Amino acid sequence: MHFAQSDTLIFSVALNGYQWRYRRYLNSQREYAKRMGYDYVVVTRPWLNRLGAECCWLKLFLLKAALQAGYRQVLFVDADACIQPACPALDTLYQPDKFLYLARGYSGAFNSGVMLMRNCPQAIAWLDTLITSMTEPVAESQGIGWGENGHVIHYATGCAGVAELQKHWNNTFDAKLDDYIRHFNYGPLKCSLLDKCFHTVIFKCSRLLLGYSLSRPEEQADKLAVVQSRVPGALAQIQTLYPHYFAKC
Repeated sequence: MHFAQSDTLIFSVALNGYQWRYRRYLNSQREYAKRMGYDYVVVTRPWLNRLGAECCWLKLFLLKAALQAGYRQVLFVDADACIQPACPALDTLYQPDKFLYLARGYSGAFNSGVMLMRNCPQAIAWLDTLITSMTEPVAESQGIGWGENGHVIHYATGCAGVAELQKHWNNTFDAKLDDYIRHFNYGPLKCSLLDKCFHTVIFKCSRLLLGYSLSRPEEQADKLAVVQSRVPGALAQIQTLYPHYFAKC
């Protein structure tokens, strides 16, 4: 078991070019962690990954591994999310009997780009439910088309252990908000032509890598089966490259 210097970990996953495109935002996460005395890691290797855009599923496995490594709390932040200098400490969010903290995105549904998780058996069980159900399409994924966010929405909705964060903690749509974390995802804040071109290329490459569409509902189960088959190899590489942060599954 890994005994951390801090009892809190912040981590991000930035592969397939995200590590270079969003370097400035990753630096903001690193600076916040340093300011608060938290451990921080950004998974940038291997630089290219056969999961393509679906590498976002790795966050669930790495969240579980970090909790198993002994962290009291773990914050996952997407690579395209900037943590502002005024962001307060994570302990200010604590609520009894809550193990997962999520904010709602511009669609009104939970957004998994910022996920705070407290270490408890219920948290591990919740992650296990998502992991074992990843090849089973959920209705919430149809409006998103790819990634794990639909499953997070599906299993977080109505869960007694989930606390809803104010949008300040994961602002995906309000450019005027005095926020703590500004998330430049696929909402109104992503207005950069370079970003749009970058993600178009990533999605086209992902379609070729996986052999299935990222967005067609009738192909979701087959696509997710390919993703599931490739996750163990990706995790093995990451655990070799980052042994200090994640316990072996």
